[in-house]
Amino acid sequence: MSGAQARSAGANVAVGNEKALLYVLAGWLLPGLGHWLLGKTRRAVIFAVLILGSFGLGLAHDGRLALRDPKQPFLSSLQIVANLGVGPLDLVARGMVYGGLSFTLPAHRMSDSDAARREEIYRDRTRSALSNYGTAYIWTAGLMNLLLLFDVWDIARRKKA
Repeated sequence: MSGAQARSAGANVAVGNEKALLYVLAGWLLPGLGHWLLGKTRRAVIFAVLILGSFGLGLAHDGRLALRDPKQPFLSSLQIVANLGVGPLDLVARGMVYGGLSFTLPAHRMSDSDAARREEIYRDRTRSALSNYGTAYIWTAGLMNLLLLFDVWDIARRKKA
């Protein structure tokens, strides 16, 4: 029996919570992977293309990778959660855009050149004419993947076909 046939045959049996969590983690690490491991290949490919495409378009349109703003801690924290919904890809994008992992805007102007440079990059991306569209793509990709993780859980637990 090939790997695809085994996955397909295994998709008809409910798995335990631990294994379902592993599928959810796989889906967070790489969008679509949880569905693929459950034998839902078509869904996996469609979801991966949608999420990765949205995230890529968002970055291409100068979308903001959210930074926690001490002046708006609740709202900016929710934005970070939306960004992290795409998994480690957000961390890679932060490294490429900001030159390192950065999740917080400084409370005031800092003399630290690295923090000041990250803040300036964030401000420049905000000034871009396409920034609002890019940010919407990025947040949509993250939130969509978070919702799809619930779908992976339901399929793994046989609450959904």
